[in-house]
Order: sequence, then C-alpha cells, then structure tokens
Amino acid sequence: MDSMGGMMTMAPGVPSLFYMQQIFWAFVGTAIGVATTANILNRILYHQRISSSRNVPGAAKPRSFFFQAHATTSAIIREFSYYSKPLSFRNRHFYLPPVGPVMMMVGYAVLIVVCVFYRLDPKDFLQWEDIGYRSGFIAVCQMPLIVLLAGKRNIIGFFTGVGYERLAWLHRWVARALLFTVFIHMGFWFSEWAKYDYVGVKVKTDALTQRGIAAGSVLLWLVLSSVAPIRKLSYEFFIIQHIISWLGFFTALYFHVPEENRIWIWLPLGFWAFDRFVRAVYLIYANLSLLHKNSTGFLSCRATFEPLDESHTRITITNPPITWTAGQHLFLACHPLAPLSSHPFTIASLPEDGKLEFVVRAKKGATRRFFKYAEKAYSGLPTATGKRNNGRSVLIDGPYATIRPLRQFDSLVFIAGSTGATFTMPLMRDIVQECKGTKPTTPSRLPGLSTPAGAVTRHIRFVWVVKRKAAVEWFASQLDQVIRDVEGLRNEGYDIAVDISIYITCDDALTSGQSSIMDGAPRDTKTQNGSSDSSPDEKKALTENIEETLSRASSSSTKDCCCTRLITDENAITRPATAHPGASTSKKSQLSQRAPLENQSVLWMQGSTSYQAVPTSRILSGRRPRWHSGRRLWWCVDRRG
Repeated sequence: MDSMGGMMTMAPGVPSLFYMQQIFWAFVGTAIGVATTANILNRILYHQRISSSRNVPGAAKPRSFFFQAHATTSAIIREFSYYSKPLSFRNRHFYLPPVGPVMMMVGYAVLIVVCVFYRLDPKDFLQWEDIGYRSGFIAVCQMPLIVLLAGKRNIIGFFTGVGYERLAWLHRWVARALLFTVFIHMGFWFSEWAKYDYVGVKVKTDALTQRGIAAGSVLLWLVLSSVAPIRKLSYEFFIIQHIISWLGFFTALYFHVPEENRIWIWLPLGFWAFDRFVRAVYLIYANLSLLHKNSTGFLSCRATFEPLDESHTRITITNPPITWTAGQHLFLACHPLAPLSSHPFTIASLPEDGKLEFVVRAKKGATRRFFKYAEKAYSGLPTATGKRNNGRSVLIDGPYATIRPLRQFDSLVFIAGSTGATFTMPLMRDIVQECKGTKPTTPSRLPGLSTPAGAVTRHIRFVWVVKRKAAVEWFASQLDQVIRDVEGLRNEGYDIAVDISIYITCDDALTSGQSSIMDGAPRDTKTQNGSSDSSPDEKKALTENIEETLSRASSSSTKDCCCTRLITDENAITRPATAHPGASTSKKSQLSQRAPLENQSVLWMQGSTSYQAVPTSRILSGRRPRWHSGRRLWWCVDRRG
C-alpha cells in the first residue's frame, strides 16, 4: 500500500485486489454460516427433546435418521477437536493444544496465504510489488472480523450461539494472523526497496511508509502485550493500554490505507460503537433505580461483602434488577473500593433465590480490596451471624455467557475446583429445579419455539475439589437442598440420580484433629448381620451414600502442607467399614437419618498410615475411592441421592 499509483492494475489473468477481499470474506462467511446452521439444528433438537421428555423414555436419544446422522457427526467432530496429545520431557508433562482450535487456525492461515499468493510468484521479484499490495488489502479486510470477535455483544456470537468468552481465544489468534499478514506486506515491500538500496530513503522521507511502520509497530505491541503471562501481570493496566493502543493503531491505519479501502476501517468502528451502545443501554437499565420499582437511591444495586475465610469473599446483591440463567457471569464495579475497575464474576445463585451472589477469591487489586473491606465491615460484629453490614453501591454489567441448555442431556458431569463451583453449582441446581417442574416456561426470541419446563437428565455427577473443609460451607445449604429435592423426585417415581463428591486436599486441621478419634476407634467394625462389607443387594438399595476419606502418611515428620505428602504404601489401604455400630440398614432409615453436611466425619481403619472416623448417624457407602500410584491422597465426601 505504499505507492498508490497503478495499484488497481494487475497483470493479465491475476484477480483484482478487491476481488481477493471478496474471496476471503466468502470463506469466512461460509464458516460463520455453517456454525449458525449447527446452532439452529441444536436449538430445534433441544426443543424436541424437552417437549417429549415427559412422554418419551430416553428422549435424549435421536430417533429420526437425520438427527441420528447429526448426533453421530457432532460426536465425531467433538472427539476429534478436543483431542490433545500429551508430551513428556525430563519428568515434565505437557499437552499440545486441542486439535479443533489448531485446525481452525491452520485453515485460517492457509486461507490468508492462498489469498495473498494466488496466481502470483513470490520468486519473481517483478511481482513483489503486487504481493505487497495484495497482502496489504487482505490484511486490512481482516479488521471487521477481529472487532466482531472482541465485542461482548457481537453478531457472530448471536448467530452461532457462542459467548464472547469462548470467542476470546479466536480474537487473539486472528489478530496474530493479521500480524503475520502485515509481516508479509512489509517484507515484500522492504525486499523490493532493498534491491535498489532505497529502504532508508523511504523510511525517512515517505509519510505513507512512516504511517505504515507506526501501524505495524502498534499492532506488534498489541499482540505481544496480549500474551497470557504479560496480560496477567496487571489486568487493569492491560485493559487500559489495550484500548489506547487499539485507537492509535486504527488512527495510523486510517491514514495509511487508500481512500477506497477505508470501508474496512469504518466497518469495525461501527461494530465497536454498536457493541458499546448496546452495553450502555443494558448498563443504564440495570443500574438506574428510576427504572425499577423496588429500588431506592440513585443506583439500584447495593452489595454486601462478607469474609468467608482467610482469602474468600461472598458478595450479595438482594432484589437484583436483572434476570439471568445458570452459568452466566457479569462485570461488577465498586468504585468507592476499587476505582475505575470492573471485574467478571460468575453468578453463584439462581434467579429463584432472589439475589445475586458471588464467591470471590482475594488475589490482588480489586478482589483484595473487597476482602479487606469485608473484614473491616464484619470485625465489629459480636458473632458471625450478627447484623449484616449496610454494603456499598455497585454497578453491574451483564449478564454474559451463552451456554447450551444442559437439561436436554441424560447424563451430566460437573467438575470444579474451589470457586469454580460458582459455575457448576447453579447448573446442577437448575437441572434439579427443571426436573421438579418449578421453573417457568423458557421464552424464546422466535415465535412458537418457547421451551416448556422439564428436563431429560437422569444422572448428574458433581465433583468439587477444595483445599479447606470450611469451603464446603459456601454451598452446604444448596447441596442439602439438592439432595432433598432429588429424594422427593425419586419418591414420586422420577428416574433421576445425583452423585456428589467433595475432595478436601489441603486441610492440616483435619489431619491433626483426627488423632484423638483414632486412638479409641475400633480396628474393625461390623454391620448388624456380622459382615464387614455390605452385600450387593444392600449396595443396590442405597439411594444416598455418604463417604468421607481422610488419609495421611504418619511416617512423614515434615510440616509441609498435608496435600504434598505422598502415599508410602498404597497397597495397605483397604476398604472402609460399611456401617457403624448401631446403624440401621433399612432403606427407610437410610433416607431419614441424614447427618448435616458439616457434621460428618471420616476414618480409614488400616494400620498407622491412614484413618477413617465413622459418622454418628449415617451408613457409609461401600464404594472405595480410586488411588493412583504416586498421586496424593484426598479427603472425600460422597453423597448420592
């Protein structure tokens, strides 16, 4: 793009520059169209499954040939795209990126290379100028795609059903592909000038070249500063500099490209303005109290901050002015505590709770300020259950995230660590409420496609890994409610099972606090019929199992965290007793004698290396945890309903 004269004239048989831009967007548009078609088919299939869930057994299974082919194709693509090859190097284990994203970016790079070099010979120095022009045209026409992928309310996400958070990686890699195209553009121009020793003259005297170098330099900074290690150093600084750099890049690019090509500058600016306008409308509606009957003051949202332990804060907004679905998140800003910052937090509650609730880990910056404020607000209270603090006015932006409805699947597995349960817990609760039929009919943007209440789900596996036992209290009431709801559904004849496991990996208080229990514990505990193991029939009759496992290597005298102590003799670990003295084995008593989640204890009955404390009012499940060689021991609570 550095010498505009004659740029529209190409060699005979070589497509024009504008035609190659059209070819590029024809392929990109086709890819978006395929994703949109898949999204529409998924929505139709979802509607059919839920509509027939009450009358057709196994409604999750496709019945027509078309949807069977669709399900098979989707499964094959999913298995292929998620595959990641493990690598080992000097006792270190690595995983290559998943095949799906890699193939997408390889295909995108191939598209760029083909569009740049089609019917042009890079070995012929007489065509270097043509390659320089075309690569510049292909580079600038990628700008709308990059901005579309960056918007939180963008058109691509709307049609494909993919949230912005799942498009962020694609935004970064398309920007890197743009930088690759710019390198081709600059490389061929500099190569041509170098043949005549003309590089220095162009850089010093040609304004068009100077603006191009400026735009390329800013783009290089944008890409390098977006690398994860640099981005995580200070996210607030990254956001500010990213926006400023982006505006500088667009300014330099605007004055670098020819006037006929500036449509590719105005289009992304229009998309960006549309995204900001829609977000501003939602922001005003959600935060201005004049638009909500039950709100007082100027802002409609007021949040309380409660310290949960030494590093976590519970943020609660009562009577929220917005609605949301399980698994979504929003951006929360509290400028009196953390000026000029807004952070995304996953919503840990459901709309039926009547409150927005977040569990936030205190790291640095705003989250650390939230935690310190919560400590001060609660420090003067006589008890932890005393009067809540009055809270602070906050701004919310959202909700965001698009999640494929999970209630259309018969089996679900949720795995989370620590605060990741703020994502999985609402999803599990939402499924159970759908099974109960207590949620209203889900509205749809399309007439006649409102989805009725209900769920196809028959089995839920929930796994939660935390460091401290105190973390279980974050969602203890929700877990108990899920168990009660599932038991009620099963008593009504509804075919559903929930399997809940909580692993506590690093609680020194648990490890040291059990020794007094171990000293007086019997070495072998029998059931009422004298057997140390429950029979297969008894296991099958169990509708709820509570299994807690605490293990430690007593031979270790180090004061390291308990989760770093390796097993010395895994073969010595045996199955725990299935019941404690005096426990009833009847099905009725198993359902009625529920111990509160926080009152259950555990004990392994084996030698001096590992222990288990028997609950005082519950039958233990006979299911044994899986121990892997060289892995660390877990403390486990296993509840199934």
